[in-house]
Amino acid sequence: MASKRLAEPEPVLAAVSAPIPTPDEILARVARIAPILDRTAGESERKRTLCAEALTALHATGLFGLWAPTEVGGYDADLVTQVDVLIEVARADMSACWTMMIGTTVTGVMAAGLPDEGMDEVFSGERLPIAAGSLKPSGRAEPVSGGYRVSGRWGFGSGIHHAGWIVANCLVTEDGEPRQPVEGISLAVPIADVEIEDDWHVAGLCGTGSSSYSVTDVFVPQRRAIQAPRKRGSFFNANPGPRLPIEHAAVSLGGARRALDEVVGLAGSKRRLMDPATLAHKESFQLELGALQARWQTCVAGVRESAAELWQTIEAGRPIDSSATKLKAICAHAVEESLAIGGRAFRQAGASAVHETDVLQRIYRDLAVAAQHAMVSDAAYAEFGKMLLEEPRQATRIQRATRAPGCALVQER
Repeated sequence: MASKRLAEPEPVLAAVSAPIPTPDEILARVARIAPILDRTAGESERKRTLCAEALTALHATGLFGLWAPTEVGGYDADLVTQVDVLIEVARADMSACWTMMIGTTVTGVMAAGLPDEGMDEVFSGERLPIAAGSLKPSGRAEPVSGGYRVSGRWGFGSGIHHAGWIVANCLVTEDGEPRQPVEGISLAVPIADVEIEDDWHVAGLCGTGSSSYSVTDVFVPQRRAIQAPRKRGSFFNANPGPRLPIEHAAVSLGGARRALDEVVGLAGSKRRLMDPATLAHKESFQLELGALQARWQTCVAGVRESAAELWQTIEAGRPIDSSATKLKAICAHAVEESLAIGGRAFRQAGASAVHETDVLQRIYRDLAVAAQHAMVSDAAYAEFGKMLLEEPRQATRIQRATRAPGCALVQER
């Protein structure tokens, strides 16, 4: 992923259909729409939701199907491909990438778990339906004849302003109280039954339109209850949780990449006050740029390697706990480093970067907000550290057990 400036816009592709594209073909499609996403990023930020032209471009390239099941026309891309694609989309506009990643994740959950009758209703259009959703089970679902009565309020509904559905994560209730033992359920609710609040007034990722939303006493038929185990797709369609840190890391890495692109682009002409030398001719800038690039590439390599390990673990049918815990910590580190890289690029750009029209100030704000997400918080480091401390203890316990009387041991030499 060599540094490069975005090219001039080309016409949007026609709607994508038929064979599943290769990773290179998906990246080529991203390259075609990247100038559009770049050009419309400011408009999306002002509107506080993805603008129509950017949304059309993402639909046209099929990117909302990046990890939806192939049975519904999605790509069900492997985890390394997801990293690469998200970095390039975020390089053009972090808000567009964030919106796309949430949309394809929640759509994938619906496609993986809806019963056939629900699929016929939800996936009946010419293109994939787009859904919004929150991980928190902030709703209440009371079983009634034929389905559930649902009420609840959720925050951070990224992409909800252009979604056709929400996936409402709820606690099942009896007489208004959570069922014991606690039972959760996910339900597909049409956007017509959802009230969207105008509360997305934030510092960064403004174009994601991540408004709060609510449902009040809506009947949801049983056919729109998302079931487990999955009915379609691969493991991560129905169980996106272990994969979610990848999304956050890749979006931030894409933003950091763009920040480096921007500061490299201005280095040849940028002078500070009366200094006759440009940034490009200053050894201090050369040193910092080289260090920032090395940090970025190291983070990309770490995320890609951990993503590949998690994918291979799933493919081999092995438990994923260890790989997922490590991946989460590495992704948290990548997000933290991306914010630091964006901050240094912003500082090197000087006072001109503070204007609202400057890309670097938007990227820096987007990176700061992205780093606030719980999925890549410091808790990821704590989980990883705990695992590292537990592994030697477990190995010692296993070793002692195999030496206990009555065990059949391999002869030691």
